[in-house]
Amino acid sequence: MSISWNRQASRDAVRGLVPLTPPVPLFGLVFGLAVAESDVVGPVAGWASSFLIFGGASQLAGVVVLDAGSSVAVAIGTILVINARHLMYSAALRSRFRDTPRWFRVLGPYTLVDQLFAITEPRPDDDPLDYKLSHYLTGGLYWVVWWVVAVGIGVIVGLTLGDVIPESWSLEFSVPLLFLGLLVNAIRDRPGLLAAAVSAVVAVLVIGLEPPGVGLLVAAVAGLVAGSAMGAIDGDDGADGDGHAAGGGGDDGGHDGAVDGTGSETGRGSGDDGGPTNGATSGVDGESEVDDAIDRQAEEDR
Repeated sequence: MSISWNRQASRDAVRGLVPLTPPVPLFGLVFGLAVAESDVVGPVAGWASSFLIFGGASQLAGVVVLDAGSSVAVAIGTILVINARHLMYSAALRSRFRDTPRWFRVLGPYTLVDQLFAITEPRPDDDPLDYKLSHYLTGGLYWVVWWVVAVGIGVIVGLTLGDVIPESWSLEFSVPLLFLGLLVNAIRDRPGLLAAAVSAVVAVLVIGLEPPGVGLLVAAVAGLVAGSAMGAIDGDDGADGDGHAAGGGGDDGGHDGAVDGTGSETGRGSGDDGGPTNGATSGVDGESEVDDAIDRQAEEDR
C-alpha cells in the first residue's frame, strides 16, 4: 500500500500541539529534580524512562514509589494502573484507524499520550488515509522529541542546580497545569463538562487510595460513565425533538393529502396563512368542473 505524506496534516498536528507544549519543560524539570533527589533511580535510568515508559505521570509515580522503599513489582503495577487510561484512548480511536496498515496499528499506540489523543479524537473518521497517518505520526514524533529532550534537560538541571532551586517555586504545579490545558481543550459540550466535573470530584474523594494511581483510574472511569450517560440523554432528547418537529407539522402541513383526490382539502398544508382559503377554493373549482362535465354529457345525449 503506497501512502503519500500529507503536509497539511502535519501542519495541523503541530498547530494543535503547540498550545499544549509550554508546561512540558517545567514537568521535565520536576521529574529531573525527583530523579536527582532519588537514592534508587539513577540519572541515566531516569532519563531512559522518558522513552521506555513515555508517560510523565507514571514516570514520576514510579520514581516516588521506588524511593519510598516499595518493590520493583509495586512500581511496575503503579505505572500500569496510571497508564491504563490509554486503553480507553485506544478504544475511542478504533473506528478512526480501522483501515490503516497493520504496522501502524502495532506501532502507533506507543505515542498515544494524552496530548496526541486530545488533537486526534475530534478529527472526523472519514479523513483521507494519508491525512490520518501523517497527522498522527507527526504529532507522535513531535511529542516524543519534546518529552525526551525536556526530561534530559530536567535531569541535568536537577543534578547541577537542584540545591539552588527554592521549594517556594512550587514547580510541582506544572503537573496539574499540563492536564488542565487538556481539560479545557476537551470540554466542548454538556457531556464533556459533566465528565470533567465528576472526574474532579471523584479524584478528590479517592485521594490516598492504594496502590498509587488507582484513584486516577477510578476518577477517569467515573467521568467516562457520567459523560456517556449525559450524551445518551442528550441524544434521546434530540431524537424526541425531531419527532415532535415532524409530528408538529400537522398544524402547517399535517393535512397534506389527508383527503387527497377530493380537492376540498388540498392546500391546507400551507399553514394558517391561506391554507383553508386555498382548500375552499380548490373545492369550488372541483365542483364546477363536475357540473360542466354533466352539462356536456346531457347535451351530447340530446
